Amino acid sequence: MSFLESLKIAVSSILSNKFRSFLTMLGLIIGISSVVTIFAIGNGSQSSIEDQLNSLGTNVVTLQRSRSATLTSSEQLTLEDIDSIKLRFKDDLVGVVPSISVSGTLMEDVDDTSITISAAVENITTIESLDLVAGREFYTQDVDNLKNNIIISSDLAESIYGSAANAVGNKIFITSQNNTLAYSVIGVYQSEETNTGFSAETGYVPYTTIQKNFNIRTSLSSIKIALKTDVDVSAFGDEVVNYISAKKDNLGEDKYTTYSMEEQIEMISSVLGSITLLISSIAAISLVVGGIGVMNIMLVSVTERTREIGIRKALGAKYSNILMQFLIESVVVSGLGGIIGTILGFIFSGIAGNIMDVAASVDIFAVLFATLFSSAIGIIFGVYPASKAAKLDPIEALRYE
Repeated sequence: MSFLESLKIAVSSILSNKFRSFLTMLGLIIGISSVVTIFAIGNGSQSSIEDQLNSLGTNVVTLQRSRSATLTSSEQLTLEDIDSIKLRFKDDLVGVVPSISVSGTLMEDVDDTSITISAAVENITTIESLDLVAGREFYTQDVDNLKNNIIISSDLAESIYGSAANAVGNKIFITSQNNTLAYSVIGVYQSEETNTGFSAETGYVPYTTIQKNFNIRTSLSSIKIALKTDVDVSAFGDEVVNYISAKKDNLGEDKYTTYSMEEQIEMISSVLGSITLLISSIAAISLVVGGIGVMNIMLVSVTERTREIGIRKALGAKYSNILMQFLIESVVVSGLGGIIGTILGFIFSGIAGNIMDVAASVDIFAVLFATLFSSAIGIIFGVYPASKAAKLDPIEALRYE
């Protein structure tokens, strides 16, 4: 008997018991559609988080005190260290900015009056990955001359002045630490909505101005360093830590550390990948249950067709012919379950993606896994029933009622 003839008989057998065949495939359909959907949502969520973190700048390194370290007054990070880093690594840098910020209240007619005043230097839009839509960047003179200039978000500009363009050149009044000051708006950056649906207002002011206005002490909690795109972020982190440690005369004492968005992305991607794999593995348990269902129905099929098997063996059918016939039938049932499950996985991925507001991405690996696994289920769980059928004694099979 040829392969095509065996395939025709297998399909005919499945179609003659449509509902039973469907129930047999149901476990595989549920398992495979679940695995495909979970992989798609996991990949989509991972890509979404990576895109958001990338927008914050992957080429930015933050230098700070190690969590377990205690620094003496001479070991504290200072503004002098910023100048030293600029000089030492000038060929690698886009800019260096101290991490200084203060909370303030807008003295304007807006719904949310809270604002964070964050330290800035020239090239701050590049360092913070901001899209400037109106006005200009800070100049060196703004920083050196302690100018009361500010760059605000487009949302805030539109709330107060109607548009980003109208905001430039106007003054905005902010109260902080019982002190109300006027800041001249020199630029407006494009607001970006976060996953929570809102973003806290941040205004960028020269760090020298913040120090003057709020009497900020000279020691810094951290220093943010923006690198050129061709610089190895990880290697630079080690270099700057060694440089500062040598400068502070505590080399080898691990008193400073760096972190970057690139490292955070790698860590988050690894964690999300592991979680997706774990959940998919749990969902895959239903595939094993589905496989047991396939084996069970194939054993029933062997029992029901015992006389048929006896007739074929009496007419000269070999062990391999009977084995192949039932094995093909098992693989066809599993394969159809895999195809239906994959199609439903695509559909469920799209629905879940819309509900979660995530661009679900169906991984080719998940599709290949579903296809190969469903075929493997058919072979593994079909071998025993097929072998049992092939081993039947033709005389006993013909006597079977």
